Amino acid sequence: MNFYEYYTEEVGLIDEVMNFMSKRKYKKALECINNSSSDEINDPLVIMSKGQCYLRLGDRRNANRCYKKAIAVCDEKLSETKDTITLNIKGNCNLLLKNYIEAIECYNEVLDTDEKNSLALSFKSVALIRLDETDAAFDCLKKLSEIDSDNNDVKLFKVQYFNSIGKYEKSLKLLREVIESPYDYPQAYMLRADVFVELGKFDDAMIDINKSLELNSTNSYSLYVKAKILMHKYHFEDALMYLVKAISIDSDVDSYYFDKGSCHLNLCQYDDAFKSYAKAFRLNPHSGGIANRNIFLDFIHDLKKY
Repeated sequence: MNFYEYYTEEVGLIDEVMNFMSKRKYKKALECINNSSSDEINDPLVIMSKGQCYLRLGDRRNANRCYKKAIAVCDEKLSETKDTITLNIKGNCNLLLKNYIEAIECYNEVLDTDEKNSLALSFKSVALIRLDETDAAFDCLKKLSEIDSDNNDVKLFKVQYFNSIGKYEKSLKLLREVIESPYDYPQAYMLRADVFVELGKFDDAMIDINKSLELNSTNSYSLYVKAKILMHKYHFEDALMYLVKAISIDSDVDSYYFDKGSCHLNLCQYDDAFKSYAKAFRLNPHSGGIANRNIFLDFIHDLKKY
């Protein structure tokens, strides 16, 4: 069963594609779709999956074309009948295109019909976080934590909630279940590394984050977690390298710039530290938990004089 619990005439194709994708064989998955016996693939989940393959292969342009096409197909289906599966797929395509408001509108339609829809709650929380609506996102994750599910993707969203409230034992229990499942989940190793950082187990964290990056080297948060581990080990130059990589993938995350500033500061590179901190505060005036950014920046600026 795929994450969407999706049944269609293309279900055999979807299962085959998902199997290749779970093993990171994205070119094989694309070949499978392109060589399908259907003259014109017109199933939104297949089209979105094709986009995901392009994205993992570094072809964002073709990925976005697939997401837009999938949305158009969803709209055709929804004009005939409003079903939650199609709304979730449309929501996720909008999320991938960074159309966060449109994505939330889709998830809200789903939740109006099914308030315990785990998929809508999961990805609505992501869209809300991207919009810096952290309280609303937290509420979605709290509701999700109360829903029983054997789905590993849902378990990983629950882990994010438990981590946010410091319930690390519950997180580690769920992460163990996911990691011991037949398929590799890079996010599971990333999240467990995050837990180990919070618990001060930096050697264990390094093992897990290296495994996460081995499975998916383009996840910006995995790169950021590795940088955090290196900072705790006082390897600031190496940490900088990973933060620069993370920023090259996601350039609008304030914590990446704030920690980059901290690395520069520890290396006595005050001009670069000032620029990185200033960028972090432009993205989030309270980045790093700083109450008064102007006083903080003035202090960094004055360090150059000594």
